[in-house]
Amino acid sequence: MSKGWIGEVRQHDIQQVAKTIGLTASRGHSYKPCPACKAQRRSKSDSRGPVGVRPDGKGWRCWSCSVTGDAPDLGAWLAISKPLREANKLESATVRLAFAKKGLCGSGNPADKVAPLVKVQPTRQTRQPVPETYQSPMKWYPDLAKDCITRLWGDEGKITLEYMRSRGFSDEAIKKWKIGSLSIKRQKGSEYYVAIPVLDKNGKPINVRFRSVPHDCAWCGKTNPDCKKCKGTGVARKIYLRSPNRPSTLFGVMNLSPDTNSDVIICEGELDVMALWQLGFTENVVSGTAGAGTWADDWLDSLEPYRHFILAYDSDKAGDEGAAGVAVKLGKERCSRAKLPYKDAGECLEKNVSTERIQKSLDSAQPLLEAGIVRVDNYTNEVEELIRNPDKLKGLTTGSQILDEALGGIRPGLWIVTGGTGQGKTTVTTWIMLEQARRGVPVLLTSFEQRPIGTVQKLLRAEIGGDFTMASEIERKDAMRHLGSMPIYMVDHYGALDSEELKSLIGYSVRRKGVKMAVVDHLGFLIDGAEDERRAIERVVRDYAVYAVQNDITIVLIVHPNNLSVTQQRRVMLTDLKGASAIRQDAHVGLVVERMLPGRTVNHPATAIHVDKCRSEFGLQGSRAVLAFDPEACVYADEWDQTPMGASMIANGTSGFTISGH
Repeated sequence: MSKGWIGEVRQHDIQQVAKTIGLTASRGHSYKPCPACKAQRRSKSDSRGPVGVRPDGKGWRCWSCSVTGDAPDLGAWLAISKPLREANKLESATVRLAFAKKGLCGSGNPADKVAPLVKVQPTRQTRQPVPETYQSPMKWYPDLAKDCITRLWGDEGKITLEYMRSRGFSDEAIKKWKIGSLSIKRQKGSEYYVAIPVLDKNGKPINVRFRSVPHDCAWCGKTNPDCKKCKGTGVARKIYLRSPNRPSTLFGVMNLSPDTNSDVIICEGELDVMALWQLGFTENVVSGTAGAGTWADDWLDSLEPYRHFILAYDSDKAGDEGAAGVAVKLGKERCSRAKLPYKDAGECLEKNVSTERIQKSLDSAQPLLEAGIVRVDNYTNEVEELIRNPDKLKGLTTGSQILDEALGGIRPGLWIVTGGTGQGKTTVTTWIMLEQARRGVPVLLTSFEQRPIGTVQKLLRAEIGGDFTMASEIERKDAMRHLGSMPIYMVDHYGALDSEELKSLIGYSVRRKGVKMAVVDHLGFLIDGAEDERRAIERVVRDYAVYAVQNDITIVLIVHPNNLSVTQQRRVMLTDLKGASAIRQDAHVGLVVERMLPGRTVNHPATAIHVDKCRSEFGLQGSRAVLAFDPEACVYADEWDQTPMGASMIANGTSGFTISGH
């Protein structure tokens, strides 16, 4: 891409560019529609044009879809529906020609004359004084943390400082953690925030997180019971803000001890870390910086060397769920759950709980993998939650309503998938895996019979809906871009692999990538070379079944039948597999795939999935799901055309679903 014409376009004021290419001016130096998302307004409550321009005339942003760019990008979105940096040579030429027709640059022909340029006068870059109140508290600048500290100890920070002291924090702790203050004026009052700097391992601020101070609602003035900000309580709800597009790290990372054998205490929030520090726990206390339910993968790098973690999350449902999610990423075998004397460390500080009492709670933390003895009434809350949310009962969807009815949805555990040669075992499992990824569920695929490029070709065929070699280059690139946006991960290994090594790879993907389903194709490569194959199969099946439940994931293990001759006489069953007794005993789901030829039971190609084993209380063991099969795209669907013979095989007139014996 030539920078010459791009530089010509950039010399024009972006407002002039917007008007020239056909955008309509709106209030407040804004324009419509957005060339990326086609929105006509910023939001339901804001009728201004979604495209706002920078004061220096050099950039723009859509307040509806958050797309940003400069003047060349503005025209690129209109001409080729993508930013200029993603354009190929042909697309770049298209954008250039579009600008040239508007007189904003030359077309490349020396005879063309470029319209006179409207140069933007550079403004002197001087540091602006800190305003009395921030209209945008998330805006980052290098001295943001320092300026917030100055405000805390001035008149403006009295309310914030009083709040921190009321929580039991000493001035020493407030200064140690470089706490600051921020206020925002509203129509009927001001909002106040505790500014909590996120410090790197050297103690340098790299981000700032803002936590609102409880106060009377500044939006309704404590007069509107229907206020959406305070929910009618008159007290503003807790709000967290932070500077966008800034790096983040664990709060307290600079206090990690070099001794990797020492315990690391992980709290739910920053104030909890501060509270424990004030109570005497000055080392190895950290927290996330995005709430109980969020944990960034790159934070794990700082904790990877340590052997044991004590999860001191809040003693509520959100805290339990947050601790469970972090334990999966860190490895449950390395984690213990602590219950503090009160809800969290901050409340312990407010209640003047002694250091010795907190230490006792930490020492009595329960290992998460410990097979403890519990009472029935420990699960009262879980039962009530299932009643309130019945959709949770059936787990994840397979992508087929018929198959969901047969299985009761996808639940954590070990799946065994088998069938005769060429019946579609790999195709079915790949399709189910792809359906999970389309819904944002991270998946891992291990195929020992081919390199990842072979798997990518199958996924590309399914994405395009046919032979991808016949599709255009643009269609293939769009399909690859869409596949690349899905959470699909693959193990790059060809040939036999030790089952323990594969389990370690699965564990890593669960902790670092959030994988919820792992497909292994196939079992034979995990037991290759074993002296006693039957015992090796029993060991792998039992080990993977336990591992799947402990880590709350689904492991799909493809198994080839022991006697392939049975396919000529009848369909394959789980009893035809080597190590069948262990499979039937330990596996949670056992599926047999059978491809049905046209004219046998249906008019078009179809696949029957027999549920020979199903431990789910919502599944139907002994049932069968018949799905339409598209051999070109290698995908399945619920709709299929029945012959009279096929219809007679369906119980109770339910299309594609039958309950039958073996």
